[in-house]
Amino acid sequence: MADFGDRIRKARISRQISQTELARRAGISRQALGAIETGVYQPGVGVALKLARELGETVETLFGDRSFERIEAVLVAPAHSRANRQGSAVALGRVGGRLIAIPYSAAQHTLACAAGVIEKVNGTRADVESFRSAAEIDSTLLIAGCDPAVSILADWVTRHHSPVGIVPLGLASKHALDALAAGQVHVAGVHLRDRKTGEYNLDAVRKAFGHRRMLLVGFARWELGLAIAPGNPRGIRGVQDLARRGLRIVNRERGAGARNALDEAIQDLGVNPETISGYDVEVGGHLEVAEAVAVGQADFGMTIRVAADTYGLGFIPIRDERYDLAIPEREMESVPIRAMMEALTSARFARELASLCGYDTSAMGQIAARLG
Repeated sequence: MADFGDRIRKARISRQISQTELARRAGISRQALGAIETGVYQPGVGVALKLARELGETVETLFGDRSFERIEAVLVAPAHSRANRQGSAVALGRVGGRLIAIPYSAAQHTLACAAGVIEKVNGTRADVESFRSAAEIDSTLLIAGCDPAVSILADWVTRHHSPVGIVPLGLASKHALDALAAGQVHVAGVHLRDRKTGEYNLDAVRKAFGHRRMLLVGFARWELGLAIAPGNPRGIRGVQDLARRGLRIVNRERGAGARNALDEAIQDLGVNPETISGYDVEVGGHLEVAEAVAVGQADFGMTIRVAADTYGLGFIPIRDERYDLAIPEREMESVPIRAMMEALTSARFARELASLCGYDTSAMGQIAARLG
């Protein structure tokens, strides 16, 4: 008998609660509770929390001594990344039957609640000491993209659909599609405009997936523009100031929707990018652009309004953009995707996101396109 099963059984007997009654309170069958007490079944987070509450214990006292499992996973990170080291924290999820390990970036401003740590790296694979059960890993949704509001979506899903959890992978739109095409994540967020047609995301998804059956699900419309210092001390008027000498910008990496918009503006102005101070200074996300402006490392940068607002910056809008979620059609019936879709079709969540970020969420959760 596993230690946690014995502890649950003893706690139940000491409180004179029958197996049938505890199972009812925890919302599971008596057979399932019997499997837990005999150590045959390791419950998920939601059931563990209910059992601990009904027995007047903490999850740690009931389940905390479970030995960590060593597993092999596909490592999703650039080969040169400093995160690919022994002891690096990772998130874990299962995509298409493959176990995926995603190292947490050291640039994050919070300590991540990791699912495990790397023990050994073998090329594109890694041995990981997992802190999560197989059921918890299977309930994890991996989303690649650049929208900082994914943290709000993750919080909503955790509160309303436990034990399903969301792990964001901060990637530019093009790189998010590449990760999805490689089977490394479940969902890719994208805002890539076709300059010839003005349409968003359709051409980029077709190029990445060919004839594979894909869905584009609406998430939000947002404002893309220039983040500037409060009070606009440099007198910046718009993208035309890219041609002004003495101004410094901060850039996004190639493949980002904001980088594409910046490069289009530079091309329209007929300016040589090499003459723009800071053009070669690249950061990995919208919030990072705003942070660079806020600390005085740049005079302005292309980002979204919510990032500028987060750092108390000024903002010059350039255009509205559509941010969609690309999802393989075969994934739509999985438990994590269904939990996410329930959130996206919730009017209450749409209002919450709109009020917090200023997004237009009127088309959230709607199928924008079926491809392939």
